[in-house]
Amino acid sequence: MKSDINKAWVLRLTQFLYLSILVSPFLPPVALLLVGMVTLFIYKGKWSIKGWPEAIFFGFLLLSLISWYFNPSWFYWVPIGIIPILTFCLFYLLTFWVRHIVKWSWQDVQKMYLQFWLGGIYVAAIVIIQQVDWDVLNESWLGILLDFYNDFRWQSERSVRSVGTSGNSNLAAALLICFALLSIYASSVLKKGWQKMAALALFFVFCAAIWCTGSRGAWVGLVVGFIVQVWMTGHRKRTVGLVLFLISVVAAYPQIIPRKDTLAYTISDRFKVWSTAFDIFREHWLIGTLPLHFGQIFAKKAGFYVYHAHNVILGIATEYGTVGLILFLALVFTTIRRARHWRKTANSKEEKRLAGMLISQTIALLGHGMYDYPITSPQVGLLFMLSVIVIHTQYERRCLTRPEWSERERGKTGKASYKSATAAYFLMKSGWLSTIAGWLLAYKKRA
Repeated sequence: MKSDINKAWVLRLTQFLYLSILVSPFLPPVALLLVGMVTLFIYKGKWSIKGWPEAIFFGFLLLSLISWYFNPSWFYWVPIGIIPILTFCLFYLLTFWVRHIVKWSWQDVQKMYLQFWLGGIYVAAIVIIQQVDWDVLNESWLGILLDFYNDFRWQSERSVRSVGTSGNSNLAAALLICFALLSIYASSVLKKGWQKMAALALFFVFCAAIWCTGSRGAWVGLVVGFIVQVWMTGHRKRTVGLVLFLISVVAAYPQIIPRKDTLAYTISDRFKVWSTAFDIFREHWLIGTLPLHFGQIFAKKAGFYVYHAHNVILGIATEYGTVGLILFLALVFTTIRRARHWRKTANSKEEKRLAGMLISQTIALLGHGMYDYPITSPQVGLLFMLSVIVIHTQYERRCLTRPEWSERERGKTGKASYKSATAAYFLMKSGWLSTIAGWLLAYKKRA
């Protein structure tokens, strides 16, 4: 890679990538494509397919190619296989962008996610304002913005549920889950008292915005993510107490979610989709149907069209088969293991909290995915994969290479002791110490 790459432009392009998640579902594919093209031009290193998570992305790329070869299908005039192949190719390039071009320390990652968290206020504001029908707002410039988001709805029913900047209430709620978890993280790492209070206040703002979306699955995801974030702090008793408290609240006040249909009716409706999706999986159990083609097969079986299986595990299984499900579960479990190892190895509380926040976002979206399939959308999917890539990148920087910034955070040099330990290790491996000990023992016996 050329040494004269302008780091400012790298930073701005990465910021644009995160900004695209906030604004519109149409922008993340553009930003991701731009990052991928720039990576191809400026990265001159070795293209590896053995590391994490690039090996998984490359595996999904090959799987999509094979699946489409044996089950060719088209979405209008576009071959359906092109879409997942291009998507996983761009995620593969994004891994190299984050690891080899951006090369952020954990402090840089923290700064980026705090900026992203503040940008989430825009999403929450749009969600809340969509519940307000004021002529003053509708006639202002804000009315034009609201009309744009209302015109591009992907909602199954024309309800009063807010869709935010995502065009769908469940997808907007998935973003708000991540912002709420970021608020908890910010309250623990920000230094000043008023900053901590503001972070907690924003947490309740994001919760209010989730309430406006009417998404039940989002509350499940938020609770799971909250529990994981507390658990990653090492406070086991607090985690158990929090679980019991949240279960009690949900059991006592199920009516806090503004939905006309009951929870039992909604679950029954989901089971109709899940049962049909499981039938599709049984017919395409090895390599799946691929996205979009799943909806075409579903429409033939059920008589109505759905975009996905409304469950992340069942969705991966139907779209990418058993092979894809194994790849996905391997990615999830390895990411969790590496996040825990990163947290244990980190020197400072702030870095430990960062590891906890990133893995809590990942698991929260999967928790939401038990009731929906949000990671298949451009905004939520990009945010999910960014968290995964950052976790693996920071794990390697912290646990495998031990960079200099790792040792200087608390004013410690640490470098000499680390080198001494490394030197002693190689001496032991080479057998020099055992040889010298043998000589001394022989000399002692002679004496």
